[in-house]
Amino acid sequence: MANDVDIIALPQEPESLEKMKARFPAALAEFVDTEEVGRNPAKAPGKNRKHVFDFADGMRLVVSTDIIEKKVLVHISVSGDARYAKSIHNSQEEFDEDLWLRLAALLGHRPPSSVQHFLSNGGVFHLFFRPCDFGLKLSEMI
Repeated sequence: MANDVDIIALPQEPESLEKMKARFPAALAEFVDTEEVGRNPAKAPGKNRKHVFDFADGMRLVVSTDIIEKKVLVHISVSGDARYAKSIHNSQEEFDEDLWLRLAALLGHRPPSSVQHFLSNGGVFHLFFRPCDFGLKLSEMI
């Protein structure tokens, strides 16, 4: 899979919440084959503006529907620029609440807890969700 440097390669382009909400479904509408991305990092979702959501405070979400080891999962990576680093949260709970509020604003509802999550060596937080948690019906996507 692409490394974190590849994921933050696009310049920051903050948008209004309304514009991000309108774009959000398109970010999930196609499958990303993570094995293919591993072979060709230029195909990483973070290299495609359709998947990148930049907030005014510097937080960036990269959103995609990934095929990982024959499983389909919604993948959201969370990173930030220097502005976001300065507004660092005092605790993991504060960060989690901030993230969940932003996801709820984009989705129109608060998503359930992630199926899996981890912090990469590059400091990017990755979360994985079941597609049904985002209202996706895989049978309609194939």
